[in-house]
Amino acid sequence: MSMVVEATLLDVDLPAEPRSASKARRAVLDALSGIAVDKDAVGIVVSEAVTNAVIHAYRDQTTVGRVHVSASLDDHGVEVAVDDDGLGMRPRDDSPGVGLGLPLMGDLADRVDISNRGPGTRIAAFFSLMGPAGPHGRSLARHVSGRAERRLAHLV
Repeated sequence: MSMVVEATLLDVDLPAEPRSASKARRAVLDALSGIAVDKDAVGIVVSEAVTNAVIHAYRDQTTVGRVHVSASLDDHGVEVAVDDDGLGMRPRDDSPGVGLGLPLMGDLADRVDISNRGPGTRIAAFFSLMGPAGPHGRSLARHVSGRAERRLAHLV
């Protein structure tokens, strides 16, 4: 019986301000040093999730909110989560609709889970570990979605 071991790589609170997107990305990428995962994809997803929290979560508040960024590793991959205590996911009157951030995150991560947590939102993205020959060195599941599905389409 195999046992899944999980390790916390990063657990940090940042102010919900524009410069926190680059700080979060840098902190997560530093925490992933030496781990075989698509760091470019992780960096973009972290930047997009933190930027969404900065722009949308605290838009009706006069004080700066917070963004919590965490990363953990287990035998299967890396999960990066961005949490805020803001308004939650609500439509904006001044927005024409869904932007590019959430679809981009869904395309880059192997799985993205978005949840409202009382006050606030949690975006958790999972990235599979790469095999010895990179992303193509690991076996693909019979049913794949997101990034893996596009990779499979390119290979076929």
